Amino acid sequence: MSILASARQAGPSTLASPASLISPASLLGTVSRTVGLGQARPWLPAEKTLRARAFRHGLEPGAGVAWLDEAGVVDARVRLGYAPSLRGNTLTVTSLAVRFEDDDGSVGDLLLRAPFRGPRRRVRVGGMLVAATPYLVPGGLLSLGARQCGAETFELCCHAGDGDEWRGFADLRISPHAHDAQPLEVDPVAHVLPGLETSVPAPRGA
Repeated sequence: MSILASARQAGPSTLASPASLISPASLLGTVSRTVGLGQARPWLPAEKTLRARAFRHGLEPGAGVAWLDEAGVVDARVRLGYAPSLRGNTLTVTSLAVRFEDDDGSVGDLLLRAPFRGPRRRVRVGGMLVAATPYLVPGGLLSLGARQCGAETFELCCHAGDGDEWRGFADLRISPHAHDAQPLEVDPVAHVLPGLETSVPAPRGA
């Protein structure tokens, strides 16, 4: 016997029973939970000061800057900014502000943002957050960037010359727990990373 025939024999009371019906609201709630139509929430909180640690594994061949070329571990504080995806059900990291804290008390700031993909951009930046301007190094100009490679991890990268290759020099691992109620304010001009020199004026703080 078909399902429709069974329902007819059972009578209208069975078809109208509350237990046998699913309300539109319940159905929408189910869909939201299963396919992600609910409000998107980032795993790492937005605009909060988070603790992080950078594990520098260095570069070979080097870029001529010890802080990039040599291995080491440095503590950091981080602030992330997000924007909705085109579909609106997920969030994309659009900015990464980092303050590195060396053992001697000095700090170095880095501000990376999703780049403007204009027709004149020469460096391929797919999926990258990049510094607003390149830095001066012994070999010429060097760009810094980062790409997310895990829920709590970004790979810090550099790009030199006119090629298309971004090379990773460190892994930045971020704690999901807020460290400070005050948002982190960075100044990449006043607190340049060791061994680097700004090439042109960059945004002073964000």
